[in-house]
Amino acid sequence: MDALAGLFGEYGLPLVFAAVFLEQLGPPIPSGPLLMVAGALATDGQVSWPSITGVSWLACMLGNVALYIVGRRYGRQAMGALCRFSMAPNSRANKTEMRFERWGPGLLIVAELIPGVRTLAPTLAGADKLRPVVFLIYSALGAALWTGLYVSIGLVFHSQIREVLAFLERSGKIAIVLVAAAIAAYLIVKWWRRRRSVKASA
Repeated sequence: MDALAGLFGEYGLPLVFAAVFLEQLGPPIPSGPLLMVAGALATDGQVSWPSITGVSWLACMLGNVALYIVGRRYGRQAMGALCRFSMAPNSRANKTEMRFERWGPGLLIVAELIPGVRTLAPTLAGADKLRPVVFLIYSALGAALWTGLYVSIGLVFHSQIREVLAFLERSGKIAIVLVAAAIAAYLIVKWWRRRRSVKASA
Protein backbone atom coordinates (compact mmCIF):
# COMPACT_ATOMS: atom_id res chain seq x y z
CA MET A 1 0.00 0.00 0.00
CA ASP A 2 2.86 2.35 0.84
CA ALA A 3 4.45 1.66 -2.55
CA LEU A 4 1.23 2.56 -4.34
CA ALA A 5 0.82 5.72 -2.28
CA GLY A 6 4.41 6.74 -3.00
CA LEU A 7 3.96 6.11 -6.72
CA PHE A 8 0.72 8.07 -6.76
CA GLY A 9 2.26 10.86 -4.72
CA GLU A 10 5.05 11.23 -7.27
CA TYR A 11 3.15 10.76 -10.53
CA GLY A 12 -0.47 11.24 -9.45
CA LEU A 13 -1.07 14.71 -10.87
CA PRO A 14 0.23 14.04 -14.41
CA LEU A 15 -1.50 10.65 -14.39
CA VAL A 16 -4.85 12.16 -13.40
CA PHE A 17 -4.49 14.97 -15.93
CA ALA A 18 -3.70 12.58 -18.80
CA ALA A 19 -6.46 10.10 -17.91
CA VAL A 20 -9.19 12.73 -17.53
CA PHE A 21 -8.17 14.66 -20.64
CA LEU A 22 -8.00 11.56 -22.84
CA GLU A 23 -11.30 10.15 -21.59
CA GLN A 24 -12.92 13.52 -22.24
CA LEU A 25 -11.90 13.18 -25.89
CA GLY A 26 -13.51 9.78 -26.24
CA PRO A 27 -11.32 6.77 -25.38
CA PRO A 28 -12.93 4.61 -22.66
CA ILE A 29 -10.37 5.29 -19.92
CA PRO A 30 -11.55 4.76 -16.29
CA SER A 31 -10.53 8.17 -14.98
CA GLY A 32 -13.42 8.24 -12.49
CA PRO A 33 -12.14 5.30 -10.42
CA LEU A 34 -8.69 6.88 -10.54
CA LEU A 35 -10.10 10.00 -8.86
CA MET A 36 -11.75 7.81 -6.24
CA VAL A 37 -8.39 6.24 -5.45
CA ALA A 38 -6.85 9.70 -5.21
CA GLY A 39 -9.58 10.78 -2.82
CA ALA A 40 -9.00 7.71 -0.64
CA LEU A 41 -5.25 8.33 -0.48
CA ALA A 42 -5.86 11.99 0.35
CA THR A 43 -7.43 11.10 3.70
CA ASP A 44 -3.96 10.33 5.12
CA GLY A 45 -2.34 13.31 3.46
CA GLN A 46 -0.45 11.08 1.01
CA VAL A 47 -1.77 13.18 -1.87
CA SER A 48 -3.42 16.59 -1.93
CA TRP A 49 -7.11 16.36 -2.74
CA PRO A 50 -7.36 20.08 -3.70
CA SER A 51 -4.51 19.57 -6.19
CA ILE A 52 -6.09 16.43 -7.62
CA THR A 53 -9.46 18.17 -7.88
CA GLY A 54 -7.96 21.22 -9.58
CA VAL A 55 -5.91 19.23 -12.07
CA SER A 56 -8.89 17.03 -12.92
CA TRP A 57 -11.16 20.04 -13.42
CA LEU A 58 -8.57 21.72 -15.66
CA ALA A 59 -8.10 18.59 -17.78
CA CYS A 60 -11.87 18.20 -18.11
CA MET A 61 -12.27 21.82 -19.21
CA LEU A 62 -9.43 21.63 -21.74
CA GLY A 63 -11.01 18.54 -23.24
CA ASN A 64 -14.39 20.27 -23.41
CA VAL A 65 -12.93 23.33 -25.11
CA ALA A 66 -11.11 21.16 -27.66
CA LEU A 67 -14.35 19.32 -28.49
CA TYR A 68 -16.27 22.61 -28.69
CA ILE A 69 -13.74 23.94 -31.21
CA VAL A 70 -14.03 20.73 -33.24
CA GLY A 71 -17.81 21.14 -33.29
CA ARG A 72 -17.64 24.75 -34.44
CA ARG A 73 -15.11 23.86 -37.13
CA TYR A 74 -16.61 20.66 -38.55
CA GLY A 75 -20.25 20.77 -37.44
CA ARG A 76 -22.36 17.74 -36.61
CA GLN A 77 -20.41 15.51 -38.97
CA ALA A 78 -17.69 15.41 -36.32
CA MET A 79 -20.01 13.50 -34.00
CA GLY A 80 -19.87 10.38 -36.18
CA ALA A 81 -16.08 10.37 -36.00
CA LEU A 82 -16.18 10.80 -32.24
CA CYS A 83 -18.58 7.86 -31.90
CA ARG A 84 -16.09 5.70 -33.77
CA PHE A 85 -13.20 7.00 -31.70
CA SER A 86 -14.98 6.34 -28.41
CA MET A 87 -16.50 3.04 -29.62
CA ALA A 88 -19.97 4.41 -28.82
CA PRO A 89 -23.09 3.29 -30.74
CA ASN A 90 -24.23 5.62 -33.53
CA SER A 91 -27.56 5.99 -31.71
CA ARG A 92 -25.71 7.85 -28.94
CA ALA A 93 -25.30 10.87 -31.23
CA ASN A 94 -29.03 11.01 -31.97
CA LYS A 95 -29.93 10.68 -28.29
CA THR A 96 -27.49 13.45 -27.41
CA GLU A 97 -29.06 15.75 -29.99
CA MET A 98 -32.53 15.07 -28.59
CA ARG A 99 -31.33 15.80 -25.07
CA PHE A 100 -29.62 19.00 -26.18
CA GLU A 101 -32.80 20.20 -27.88
CA ARG A 102 -34.77 19.51 -24.68
CA TRP A 103 -32.32 20.76 -22.04
CA GLY A 104 -30.24 23.28 -23.99
CA PRO A 105 -26.85 24.18 -22.50
CA GLY A 106 -27.99 22.69 -19.18
CA LEU A 107 -27.08 19.31 -20.66
CA LEU A 108 -23.41 20.29 -20.30
CA ILE A 109 -23.78 20.18 -16.51
CA VAL A 110 -24.94 16.55 -16.31
CA ALA A 111 -23.23 15.33 -19.51
CA GLU A 112 -20.05 14.52 -17.57
CA LEU A 113 -21.96 11.85 -15.66
CA ILE A 114 -23.26 10.12 -18.80
CA PRO A 115 -20.71 7.96 -20.69
CA GLY A 116 -20.43 8.97 -24.34
CA VAL A 117 -22.57 12.08 -23.89
CA ARG A 118 -19.68 13.82 -22.10
CA THR A 119 -17.76 13.71 -25.40
CA LEU A 120 -20.64 14.49 -27.74
CA ALA A 121 -22.35 17.30 -25.81
CA PRO A 122 -19.48 19.85 -26.09
CA THR A 123 -19.10 19.00 -29.78
CA LEU A 124 -22.81 19.50 -30.36
CA ALA A 125 -22.68 22.81 -28.48
CA GLY A 126 -19.95 23.96 -30.85
CA ALA A 127 -21.83 22.74 -33.91
CA ASP A 128 -24.93 24.67 -32.78
CA LYS A 129 -22.77 27.80 -32.30
CA LEU A 130 -23.56 28.13 -28.61
CA ARG A 131 -21.96 31.33 -27.33
CA PRO A 132 -18.48 30.67 -25.91
CA VAL A 133 -19.21 32.41 -22.60
CA VAL A 134 -22.37 30.36 -22.04
CA PHE A 135 -20.50 27.19 -23.00
CA LEU A 136 -17.66 27.90 -20.58
CA ILE A 137 -20.01 28.62 -17.66
CA TYR A 138 -22.07 25.45 -18.05
CA SER A 139 -19.01 23.32 -18.82
CA ALA A 140 -17.23 24.64 -15.74
CA LEU A 141 -20.20 23.66 -13.59
CA GLY A 142 -20.36 20.20 -15.15
CA ALA A 143 -16.62 19.61 -14.73
CA ALA A 144 -16.81 20.72 -11.09
CA LEU A 145 -19.78 18.40 -10.43
CA TRP A 146 -18.08 15.38 -12.00
CA THR A 147 -14.71 15.96 -10.36
CA GLY A 148 -16.18 16.75 -6.96
CA LEU A 149 -18.42 13.68 -7.04
CA TYR A 150 -15.65 11.15 -7.69
CA VAL A 151 -13.12 12.72 -5.32
CA SER A 152 -15.82 12.90 -2.62
CA ILE A 153 -16.65 9.21 -3.07
CA GLY A 154 -12.97 8.45 -2.47
CA LEU A 155 -12.91 10.64 0.63
CA VAL A 156 -16.10 9.15 2.11
CA PHE A 157 -15.38 5.49 1.35
CA HIS A 158 -11.62 5.70 1.86
CA SER A 159 -11.50 2.71 4.24
CA GLN A 160 -13.15 0.32 1.79
CA ILE A 161 -11.11 1.60 -1.16
CA ARG A 162 -7.85 1.29 0.77
CA GLU A 163 -8.74 -2.30 1.72
CA VAL A 164 -9.27 -3.14 -1.96
CA LEU A 165 -5.97 -1.47 -2.90
CA ALA A 166 -4.15 -3.35 -0.15
CA PHE A 167 -5.63 -6.64 -1.38
CA LEU A 168 -4.57 -5.90 -4.95
CA GLU A 169 -1.05 -5.03 -3.81
CA ARG A 170 -0.77 -8.28 -1.82
CA SER A 171 -2.09 -10.30 -4.76
CA GLY A 172 0.72 -9.12 -7.04
CA LYS A 173 0.64 -10.63 -10.53
CA ILE A 174 -2.78 -12.21 -9.99
CA ALA A 175 -4.29 -8.78 -9.40
CA ILE A 176 -2.61 -7.39 -12.51
CA VAL A 177 -4.06 -10.23 -14.60
CA LEU A 178 -7.56 -9.73 -13.14
CA VAL A 179 -7.50 -5.96 -13.72
CA ALA A 180 -6.19 -6.43 -17.26
CA ALA A 181 -8.90 -9.02 -17.97
CA ALA A 182 -11.60 -6.69 -16.66
CA ILE A 183 -10.37 -3.81 -18.83
CA ALA A 184 -10.14 -6.09 -21.87
CA ALA A 185 -13.68 -7.38 -21.28
CA TYR A 186 -14.97 -3.81 -20.99
CA LEU A 187 -13.32 -2.80 -24.27
CA ILE A 188 -14.63 -5.90 -26.05
CA VAL A 189 -18.18 -5.12 -24.92
CA LYS A 190 -17.81 -1.52 -26.11
CA TRP A 191 -16.48 -2.70 -29.48
CA TRP A 192 -19.25 -5.28 -29.88
CA ARG A 193 -21.98 -2.72 -29.12
CA ARG A 194 -20.40 -0.31 -31.58
CA ARG A 195 -20.21 -3.00 -34.28
CA ARG A 196 -23.84 -4.03 -33.70
CA SER A 197 -24.89 -0.39 -33.97
CA VAL A 198 -23.08 0.05 -37.28
CA LYS A 199 -24.73 -3.08 -38.70
CA ALA A 200 -28.17 -1.91 -37.57
CA SER A 201 -27.62 1.47 -39.24
CA ALA A 202 -26.55 -0.20 -42.46
